[in-house]
Amino acid sequence: MRKHRLPVIAAVFAATLLSARPSHSQELAQSTRKPSYDELLQKVERLEESVKTLEGLDQKVKVLDRRVEVEQEEARAKSAQAPLISANSQGFSISSPDKAFTLRVGGILQANGSFFTSGSDKPSTGSTFFLNKARPIFQGTVFRYYDYFLYPDFGQGKTVLQEAWVDAHYFESARVILGKFKAPFGIERLQSDKDLLFSQRGLTNNLIPNRDIGLELHGDLLQKRLTYQLALQNGVINNTASTDFDTNDGNDGKDFVGRIFALPFKQTGVQSIEGLGLGFAGSYGDERGPISKYLTAGQSTFFSYAAGVTASGLHYRYSPQAYYYTGPFGLMADYVDDTQTANLQTTLKTKKGNTFINRYDTFANHAWQVQASWLLTGEDATYYGVKPRRVFNPAEGGWGAWEIKARVGGLGVDSDVFHDKFASTSTSARTATEWGGGLNWYLNSNVKFQLDYLRTFFDKGGPGNKDRKDESAFLTQLQLAY
Repeated sequence: MRKHRLPVIAAVFAATLLSARPSHSQELAQSTRKPSYDELLQKVERLEESVKTLEGLDQKVKVLDRRVEVEQEEARAKSAQAPLISANSQGFSISSPDKAFTLRVGGILQANGSFFTSGSDKPSTGSTFFLNKARPIFQGTVFRYYDYFLYPDFGQGKTVLQEAWVDAHYFESARVILGKFKAPFGIERLQSDKDLLFSQRGLTNNLIPNRDIGLELHGDLLQKRLTYQLALQNGVINNTASTDFDTNDGNDGKDFVGRIFALPFKQTGVQSIEGLGLGFAGSYGDERGPISKYLTAGQSTFFSYAAGVTASGLHYRYSPQAYYYTGPFGLMADYVDDTQTANLQTTLKTKKGNTFINRYDTFANHAWQVQASWLLTGEDATYYGVKPRRVFNPAEGGWGAWEIKARVGGLGVDSDVFHDKFASTSTSARTATEWGGGLNWYLNSNVKFQLDYLRTFFDKGGPGNKDRKDESAFLTQLQLAY
């Protein structure tokens, strides 16, 4: 403001002189008269008053400038502390500016239909619509280094807490999970529900643990080319609904589950082999209590142990596994060997009363599967799902991503199970072989429609020790996941 003061004073001085100028006739009369001392003094006083007025205005402008600066600083401070809010295809999230505290809300909803043309063990035809999964997801971070995950489920008429865990990650090479989470074993079981190739997992999952409570050490090594997981868990029976307690009756034993998975050619720049992953998983434990039964993709039971059979001791599994993704092509395969000690308790009636007889034996069952896919619209296939190049929008010529798929697999039960009367071939199959295929339609990153046709053949398991009737089923699923 000061740099403009002199021109302003000059302008005021000039204006004062002009305003005080007499008329033309007076000018002629007074042109030869010099201003008196009093007149000059009055002019000076008026100029001084004008200067004081300008100085006052200058001071006010300074005060206003400072006030604006303070308000701007306060606005910047508030903005730096304001939470960040977003809503996109990844869900709805809120976080602190430094991302030390976050919350993301998502979910998965699956509406399914099962239509059997033969072989279902369900009432009537077995064909039905049902809500397969209705799972909100709450996840985030507190104090930067602690991730949390809550995963309830309200599908199929049940209320279950599928997962609830905390992951401490001060070091990416050594993270610790505590809570309820997926046992680190099966390659397809560990794949997110929303990213599965088929609407139901394959036969190998009959020999694989689901979610369990425990502690896990895991991490990424060699620039994420190698991942390891080492877990100590309560121990659960194979392929069962999630439980919140230890099912090992009167047994303090726990299951040790470990898995390593390598991407040996990751970041090599050779696209044709970068997507190759190789892994191996194993578990070892002492389990006592309920024992599993085996289901088809249509959720029909094709094998169950005889009444009175329980898990009763040593239980170990191992599984070599792999996947390969390059461009629109995807391939996944795994093999599972499951060895378990079981007890068959029978009652022998005598004159002195009932005598309970316990018969122990160890059986080794096995399963395998291979599944392949091809994206007709050219997107990249990945283990973590598909992102369409163009979302479904007929008005703009977008039809989403289209994928064809195929799967083949089998499961075999140890022949000693039947020989030793732990199961009957008139009610339980010795083997099951599955093949099928289908089509996936990804309307966008959040909506997917699946159509599967799966046919399963059985050896034994039917009345009179005949082969169980083949199961032939069309499975549909409409999924919303975010």
